[in-house]
Amino acid sequence: MILGLFNELNFSINENSFIQKFTKELLDYFNNGRKNINMDNEELNENVKEDTLYQVVDKTENGVYLQNTENDVIFEETNLSSELYDMVESDFILRYKDGEYIFEKELTDEFFDSFVGIAEFKQIQDEFINETNILELDENTIYTVLEHEKDYSILGYNENDSFKVPSALLPFFINENSILKFEEGKFIKV
Repeated sequence: MILGLFNELNFSINENSFIQKFTKELLDYFNNGRKNINMDNEELNENVKEDTLYQVVDKTENGVYLQNTENDVIFEETNLSSELYDMVESDFILRYKDGEYIFEKELTDEFFDSFVGIAEFKQIQDEFINETNILELDENTIYTVLEHEKDYSILGYNENDSFKVPSALLPFFINENSILKFEEGKFIKV
């Protein structure tokens, strides 16, 4: 009896063009909303790439701000597990792998160990500037990392010129073939 009533009601609704029009508009509205949500997720995913490292820049109530270590783009990420969110702090390194963020403890420790004090940095910087005469080069010179080691790296410039640089003077997130510029006494990624 209930099934018969439902079928009768369903038949009556289908007959009413006003309800059909309203239902169609409602479905269109929801489908449009779903498309916009998917576009927002796609825009967010443009910042997130598989097997890429991200540095925590800041932590907020809603999530964290991450900096892509390859292109330095900073974006807000609110899709962290609560366990990871509770654990991370500024400058921690995360890797996006298999659809989730993973804490890179060894790399984070290595990053923190790479810091030198201001006095030590200044001494390394002064010795490097005096030994290489880098300040005599054109300030628009572009340097390519030819070799990258823990303590020293080899940078190339022009066609055949290169020199050794203490890694303390280089950005932490570089690798061979990274492009750098020497500006205001330090190397920066280009």
